[in-house]
Amino acid sequence: MRGRMSGDGREHDGLRAISLYVHATHVILAVATVALPTAAFIVDPRPFAMVGPGAVSAIIVGAGGAFLVAATFAPHHRLARWLQRPGATTGLRLAVLAAAVVVEALLPPASPPHLAEAVPIAWALLAVTGGFSRRGMARLLASAVGIGIVTWTVDFVVGRDWEAVTLIVAALLTLGVFGQDVVYTLAIELDDLRTREAERAVLTERRRFAGDLHDIQGQHLGLITVESELVRRLIARGDYAAAAAHAERVQSITIEALDEMHRVVHANREVRLDEEIANAMRVLRSAGISARRNTADVSSLDDETDRLLGLTVREAITNVLKHTRARTCSIEARYERRQGREGVSLVVVDAPSSARPIPSTGGMSSGTGLKTLAERYRRRGGTFAFDQSDGGRLVGWLPLANPGPQGDAS
Repeated sequence: MRGRMSGDGREHDGLRAISLYVHATHVILAVATVALPTAAFIVDPRPFAMVGPGAVSAIIVGAGGAFLVAATFAPHHRLARWLQRPGATTGLRLAVLAAAVVVEALLPPASPPHLAEAVPIAWALLAVTGGFSRRGMARLLASAVGIGIVTWTVDFVVGRDWEAVTLIVAALLTLGVFGQDVVYTLAIELDDLRTREAERAVLTERRRFAGDLHDIQGQHLGLITVESELVRRLIARGDYAAAAAHAERVQSITIEALDEMHRVVHANREVRLDEEIANAMRVLRSAGISARRNTADVSSLDDETDRLLGLTVREAITNVLKHTRARTCSIEARYERRQGREGVSLVVVDAPSSARPIPSTGGMSSGTGLKTLAERYRRRGGTFAFDQSDGGRLVGWLPLANPGPQGDAS
């Protein structure tokens, strides 16, 4: 099962850590299933007639159990597809259980042999559960009881004392690993549910936004259609004065529609200064304009200031692309103290800056976007100026809501 994560980076790292821990546990058990019996045979050498079948059985338990456990988490993986054949899973489960019993029966009577015997049995028990359900728990219980009966019978026949503690340790180890696997699976399922819920919320928000935009613009477009038809008829009748008046009406409706669309978009889209500058760099360079930024010292802005500066960058770059033939453009943001107040200044220049004074925004005539920005700056207690006589130079300054050490350092 994949460990796809949603939410912030901490949730992502947490689930990844759980995933690594769970899979590392499986790998350690699978390797120990082969390594511990091998070590037991080395410490207390036995005849090859016992070592050979014991080693092969340990490999069957380790490899077969790995296939079964992996199929529990990724049943559709290409390496586990063969287990979907009729009887394949059942046959492998029985083979793993039988091999675990053989390993337990052939291990030398070292002291204590419990770990070398318990780990292969625990891995076999975990392999046969096949899922985190009541049926899996029933298979686990039935397999533990079956292994207990078989090992007791074998030990009785060969005249060896039956070590019940071996099966107890194996069962407890299996339950511990089984429990962590259940928690991991539930965490992944919860993450998937949260991801789907987030996607559903995004889809709902998109539909709501589309509905709002349709309602707002539909009315304006309808009015524009009616007014345009009236202008056409008035021109056909030769009433040019009335046609001109209605044409002005069309223009005012269009400006109003654009303004309302901007308000809707800005209210529904999160805007950040750093993201807008990064996007501006990509757009400018794609348009063949040499772009430069200097914003390293600006950080930790309050949301409203960050959003307004981001909108300013977006509007400035739109003007550069639509209304100039600039070959260079620079964006600079820095902390700046004005009239005894700490603030942040944004400067966008698409041509070499001149030494002449920046004109006031009162003479601004470059469209409703800049005028709207100037008004928002004024309401925030800031200043906004735009000069387009030699390329373009936009300067905005906003006071900081909570001046901190960064304002003093500037």
